[in-house]
Amino acid sequence: MKTLWITLLGTVLFFWSCKEKPENNVPEVQESVQELPKVKRLSPIISELVQFFSDTTLAEGADVNQIIAFKKIDNDDTIVEVDMDEGVSLYKSMMTPKNQEAFPIFEIRNTDTAILPISGKGFGGAIWAKVLIDRNTLEIKKIEFDHKAESEGYGAAMTRSSFENQFAGSVVNMEKNSFVLQKNIEERVDYGTPIDGISGATMTSEGVLDMVNEGLKKYKGYLVSLKK
Repeated sequence: MKTLWITLLGTVLFFWSCKEKPENNVPEVQESVQELPKVKRLSPIISELVQFFSDTTLAEGADVNQIIAFKKIDNDDTIVEVDMDEGVSLYKSMMTPKNQEAFPIFEIRNTDTAILPISGKGFGGAIWAKVLIDRNTLEIKKIEFDHKAESEGYGAAMTRSSFENQFAGSVVNMEKNSFVLQKNIEERVDYGTPIDGISGATMTSEGVLDMVNEGLKKYKGYLVSLKK
């Protein structure tokens, strides 16, 4: 009987010694998680510019700097390269009525074209435009207008393609006005390309033409330098 108890006791001690150590004594294995690099979301302005000159949507993750060269020109005709953020900031600032000290230039790589933003004042406040221009011939390839508060059915019609298309194909004159309202031709000596104004929105029409004529002259130092 004594032998049996000794055997049982030995068995219990054996299993006790084989028991796993408490879980809190086991070194915790930390799983290494690699943090993925954050993808910088593009400004809607960049997507707008790409769609303007290419009629396509910018692919997610595309390297914009391989598509557009960002520059600016100041009131002293000094031209320097800038980064994308500064170019976008300058463009946004043109949508508010204030004196602009520098103007953005968006050169389309591997082409002879560039987008030159311009701004002015309409009947209801700020108006602005994107102008796609051939840097060699100074021909306007495309133009799109926008506004802050022009009246629907009147001045807001400046965004209609039927109005915008009148400017396409014209060559910009850096010395004189490039465009004139059709109704003012007899009153003007420096004739430009005649433009039919917006019905019922004479002030907006005049504001648009003044914006295009004077706005593009602000890029004279840039456009003329390309011909040297």
